[in-house]
Amino acid sequence: MTQLGQQQFARYVGGGQIQIEDGSMPVCPDGGFLMETKASGLCSGELMEWYMDRKIPHVLGHELAGVVIESQTELFPVGARVAPHHHAPCMACDLCARGQFVHCPTWRKTKLEPGGMARYVAVQPELLPDVHRVDSLDFRDAALLEPLACVMKSRRRARWTPADRTAVIGLGVMGLLHALACPGAIGFDLNAERENWAREQGVLVSREGAFDVIFVCPGTSNALARAIDLAAPGARILMFSPLGPDDTGGVDLNRLYFADLELISSYSCGPEDTMEALTGFLEPGLIRSEQVISDFIALDELPAAYQKMKSGQILKPMVLFG
Repeated sequence: MTQLGQQQFARYVGGGQIQIEDGSMPVCPDGGFLMETKASGLCSGELMEWYMDRKIPHVLGHELAGVVIESQTELFPVGARVAPHHHAPCMACDLCARGQFVHCPTWRKTKLEPGGMARYVAVQPELLPDVHRVDSLDFRDAALLEPLACVMKSRRRARWTPADRTAVIGLGVMGLLHALACPGAIGFDLNAERENWAREQGVLVSREGAFDVIFVCPGTSNALARAIDLAAPGARILMFSPLGPDDTGGVDLNRLYFADLELISSYSCGPEDTMEALTGFLEPGLIRSEQVISDFIALDELPAAYQKMKSGQILKPMVLFG
């Protein structure tokens, strides 16, 4: 049994494996606050072994929402319902002035302590520029803030408009969020169960078409090649996920050139994206957790759910802390 002053959290230990461990509760940081996590989603990026193995030792979790239980900032008093981003920019450097928040040196240094897959999380003062009050939201919906904000940045970088003929390659949770955030988008997937789930959320699913904007959610060369096949002349192809270190992409650059195609990347998100996700979709109730979360679970169920999500057996788990 976990002793007083300790807590349990989920740690990635390498080789595509996670385990539940005991550790000390964090203390409330000067100028920041201590929160009790109520909901925390598993990010699809945390399934990439080549990426995660570089982070060992690493406590999982950055899609979280909870309540402030101790505070040293007037911005977020005790009792406030909050959804913090796990990184935040300084808002003062040249990169921030250009809107390149995720490349700000401060953004790269900041993190949650110990991580979002823990009952108690310390939020440092450097993170406050991208912490949001979510007092009107169910914690399960509020925990979608960070992944949905990544979709907001993706839409913006792709210069998406409702008039664009839009395709989404891959209907995992991030592809599904793209499709829900881009009304009229057509979804493509090789997994029949994911296609059926998407249809139940009102997403059209197809096998063909010609599109102006294509969001490529799986980080594979096959998905990228499929996007090029679906691209109309002048189309914008958005790479939402990185390719693995052994996957060179195999892009036919001449085909991109002669069709005037644009290949665009989108990495993580910044404060303007989290605000758009919150006010544009979550607070109005346009996107809800039940649409994209297949399994609401306890923390001790996460190791099994991690493997099921990785193998495509489930869409996405979210840990609920009682």
